[in-house]
Amino acid sequence: MQITPSPFLSNHIKHYLVLDIESDIQKNFRHFSNGHNGIVFAIKKTNFKVSSTNSTLPNNYVFGQILNNQDFIMEGALSIIIVLFQPFGLYRFTGIPSNELKGKIVDASLIFDNEVFELNERLRSECTINTIVENLNSFFLNRLNKNEDSLAPFLQNTVQHVLIKKGMVSVKQLSLYACTSERNLQRTFAGQIGISPKKFIQIIKLHSFLGLMGRKSSPDLLTRISLQAGFYDQAHLIREFKELTGLTPSAYRNAVPLAVNLISL
Repeated sequence: MQITPSPFLSNHIKHYLVLDIESDIQKNFRHFSNGHNGIVFAIKKTNFKVSSTNSTLPNNYVFGQILNNQDFIMEGALSIIIVLFQPFGLYRFTGIPSNELKGKIVDASLIFDNEVFELNERLRSECTINTIVENLNSFFLNRLNKNEDSLAPFLQNTVQHVLIKKGMVSVKQLSLYACTSERNLQRTFAGQIGISPKKFIQIIKLHSFLGLMGRKSSPDLLTRISLQAGFYDQAHLIREFKELTGLTPSAYRNAVPLAVNLISL
């Protein structure tokens, strides 16, 4: 279930996502980049691990910008709440340079202090979606007021421009739109989003393609929509698709989606 945050938070939080997964067997999941970072609250968790390290995830953790994709293993039922920040949202709430968190999963208490434990306890005890959302809104509005670190003045409009263009814009065009140098654009994206503008553009373009593809499977349609999404040809699409997701488009279509960028393998 995807839930919209308070209007006062919408510039910094994209949405809240509530996931309930019932299973008695081990399941493998793949999470790939969508240009956002976030925080995860485990409301009910048995054994939830990072595949590459076989390490158990904390009950509450922050994830920075994902380096293309990452795999998880789940044994048993799982209930989580994901707070998906806007691309620059984590920096806005914490003031921590986003490139320091790129590719990392960090215990949320190291970033949000012990307040995050209190929030998780409240989320565990609440029984309605409305009260869960009220608690999340209250926590992040309070954090927003405490943190005075400001974003680069051009950043929000520049990110919105990439989204409107669906990734069909060059870094040079983007720097002209932002009225700043390419070097400053690179530095700002690295520090306040966590990835380069080129990488962000690539991710948004691929997600634009995913929105066009849906669950359709016609090879002719795949070629047409890859061109429509701004790829040179189908080979270009497949190369970038595999780089980001680790899968071919056909393998992605056959997977079970929990969200656009979170699938059961």
